[in-house]
Amino acid sequence: MDEPVRWVTKAEAAEELEISLSTLDRMIRRGEVEVRREGRRIYVRMHGPEYLSDEELLHRSIARERELERTVRELDQSVSEWKLRASELERERDEAKESAASARGPYVKLQIEHRQEVSAHKTTKWMLNVFSVTALVLLALLVGCVLLWWFVLR
Repeated sequence: MDEPVRWVTKAEAAEELEISLSTLDRMIRRGEVEVRREGRRIYVRMHGPEYLSDEELLHRSIARERELERTVRELDQSVSEWKLRASELERERDEAKESAASARGPYVKLQIEHRQEVSAHKTTKWMLNVFSVTALVLLALLVGCVLLWWFVLR
């Protein structure tokens, strides 16, 4: 009837209960676990035999293996979901690039037309300047000829 009881260190208790030391400390503060202090050392009361049987160790290792396999499956599923999300984001990025390129097309066309118009305007302005200078030179020559005729040849 009496179940065997043993006193173990906090580290051993946390390992056996498969919890972290901080969780064990919270359980101790709440009074969920019986403790005994010897100076600075703290011992936790554990139920069960001093040493676990081979069957119990095997049972725990199988349970732990199943838990780890389940965790691996969940992580694999999570990775596949992240890969799917990454491919969706890449597709959206490519679509955004394509739409930006297609929206940029008319802008580039207008930019080319603007450059052509500016070039044509510069050419026209240059030609106008050449014709203006030519006209001024001819006018000056004409005025010079008229003055020469008026003062000298008359």
